Amino acid sequence: VRHLYICDFHKNFIQSVRNKRKRKTSDDGGDSPEHDTDVPEVDLFQLQVNTLRRYKRHYKLQTRPGLNKAQLAETVSRHFRNIPVNEKETLAYFIYMVKNNKSRLDQKSEGSKQLE
Repeated sequence: VRHLYICDFHKNFIQSVRNKRKRKTSDDGGDSPEHDTDVPEVDLFQLQVNTLRRYKRHYKLQTRPGLNKAQLAETVSRHFRNIPVNEKETLAYFIYMVKNNKSRLDQKSEGSKQLE
């Protein structure tokens, strides 16, 4: 089926794929950390607009007002990719919490009980 119109979501998605291809095939020697590992992509376009806005508000991301969902998702996605994560520490903490059948919410309630 031929489409006469491309919605903003798909237009931005196509553009982001094109930009990723340019970065991966560029001849910069691959010295940047982005080229060292194959980072799995998280599809933030599936989130609701309110969730994207809450993320933006939580991290105090500066954007122009009136962004559509695709633009907001692209901004959030760009920020999300740039958050530094200590993978070993995160995985060890996750495994510890799973084995002990706990969650972060359990820790907060235990801490408030100790204060009483």
